[in-house]
Amino acid sequence: MTKEAFEQEILHRLKAQYLRTPAMQQEDVLKFVFQAMLGVGHLLSDRESVTRYIAREMAGLRADPAEPMFEVLSPAWCRLNLRRAMAANIRPSVIAGLMLASGCELTFARRDVYDCCRRIARSDECRLKSGPALDAILDEQWLPSHSAAYREKYHPAYRVISADWIPCINAVRSIAEKEAGSGRLLVTLDGPCASGKTVLAGKLAQVFRGEVVHTDDFVIPHALKTPGRLAVPGGNCDAERLAREVVIPFKNGYPVRYRRYDCMKDDFLPEEQLPDARVLILEGSYCNLPAVQAHADVRLFLDAPWEIREARLLQRETAASMRQFRERWIPLENEYFKAYRLPSEDVIQISGGTDLF
Repeated sequence: MTKEAFEQEILHRLKAQYLRTPAMQQEDVLKFVFQAMLGVGHLLSDRESVTRYIAREMAGLRADPAEPMFEVLSPAWCRLNLRRAMAANIRPSVIAGLMLASGCELTFARRDVYDCCRRIARSDECRLKSGPALDAILDEQWLPSHSAAYREKYHPAYRVISADWIPCINAVRSIAEKEAGSGRLLVTLDGPCASGKTVLAGKLAQVFRGEVVHTDDFVIPHALKTPGRLAVPGGNCDAERLAREVVIPFKNGYPVRYRRYDCMKDDFLPEEQLPDARVLILEGSYCNLPAVQAHADVRLFLDAPWEIREARLLQRETAASMRQFRERWIPLENEYFKAYRLPSEDVIQISGGTDLF
């Protein structure tokens, strides 16, 4: 998306915001545009400080399940309603994690915000006027704040996070609810190739301070890739070794030591120990095979339109490996999904194809 298109989307969202909150003043418009372009980056410090600050604010709020969870600012950023988050049992530490794991494909500076506000002020479609209020944006020490009228009428309580978290909120909520209990939590993240599973797994691990293991490291060796083995749905994955070396030790509180399989070398890498964590995200196709699924606490399925997945594959694969995907690996994945009826009703589905993943 170009900066011009991004700016037009901000103006579109701003017009919709006027209808929802007609008491908006110039300060509130400035804050909207500032956050719509710069997001959360100007407010972040260390995670513990962010968590404590959010916790203090939430302590003075009352949970409200009737309020909307999100208020979209732009293609990149949204406001997460703290009262609604409380009703969904999303704790301050998780919200801090969502903030820290947020980002934007486009990079803006205060000058971009200033220029955008100047153009909006000339559009006769808002409550912005050129002058000292706009000039303040260029001061690196200046931060926007809501007007007294806005605070009195709407009682804003939110945190800015990446808008790409919106389709993931049910997954975040489910993990947060179960992670609040005792014991270790196993999250499986399944889905077709190039849907963004690896990136999303890393983001979720950042939010929940977890670790990630990839099913690609548990492909069966070449010698075992017989027609009979590959004819079994999911037979390309050594789910038994995955369960034995990773899943069962993790769930029972033991150290996890395992060896990754290197497909290019057709050999196992030296044994390594997984850092200790209460949340383990098992990422990759075939993580819903019975030997693994039986131990999963939260099951996710990420998909994306084929044109997005194909473009990603073309960027990272050679012509020869792309043929392998088309002729061999994708058909094997599809047979696995069909055999295990994935995504099933008890799996949380996520629509991919965003900048986040």
